[in-house]
Amino acid sequence: MLRTATKRSPTKPTRPKRMRAVSANVKRPEVDAAGYAVGIKITHPQFGDGTVTAVEVDKLTIKFRDGRVKQILNYYVKRRDR
Repeated sequence: MLRTATKRSPTKPTRPKRMRAVSANVKRPEVDAAGYAVGIKITHPQFGDGTVTAVEVDKLTIKFRDGRVKQILNYYVKRRDR
């Protein structure tokens, strides 16, 4: 026997799908964004050297040498040695 798709009532709104809660056991990198300040020189393995232009909780806005501006989690960058 073939099944046919059920029709939804046009007057009944559909419920949004529930989002699953993220487990509290997920380990986050232990890098403190407070350790980064505007003007700090950093390096990124893919984008190269850059300068921090803004700091949010765990996200840095970085202007790279080639002019690109990117927002990157502080876990993925390292301070550049002088």
